[in-house]
Amino acid sequence: MPRMPLADRCLDARARSYARAIAYRFVKDDDAADDVAQEAMLLAFRHMASFRGDSAFSTWLYRVTTTAALMYLRRQRRLSREMLASADHDEGGGAWLENLPSIARRSDDALADHELCARAERRIERLGPKYGPVFAMRYRDGYSETEIASRLGLSLATVKTRAHRAKVAAREALAA
Repeated sequence: MPRMPLADRCLDARARSYARAIAYRFVKDDDAADDVAQEAMLLAFRHMASFRGDSAFSTWLYRVTTTAALMYLRRQRRLSREMLASADHDEGGGAWLENLPSIARRSDDALADHELCARAERRIERLGPKYGPVFAMRYRDGYSETEIASRLGLSLATVKTRAHRAKVAAREALAA
């Protein structure tokens, strides 16, 4: 009688149920646990050759499922941060921009507004020429940090750092 491949012997319904139980402990949501368990089973199938047999198969599957769950949670955290950032923009670019008065007022108010904007621009320019474009694209034009990184050929971390520093500088200029 021919032997069944290891993947067929180990990745059965019992293993799927085990992976789902582990996933649920991490994500605390039925649908998400199903997704994570499915991803874990795919990872286990793809990397079955890396199972050396030094430990029980369930121990190896636990580690694969834990890794899949942590990757899922990391993705969710990143997506929620990007959604919050875009929601800030949709509401007018964030609460700190609410300090900028409306330009459609009396001429002396318009002059004061122009002065505030000029002060913020000067403060951002003092940071260096690399901050202005990121600030404008993020808070004036409404691009996401990912889009800015792609358009300017920068890493996402660099865009986040520059946008944050420029925002802090503008906030300080408006508070002064």
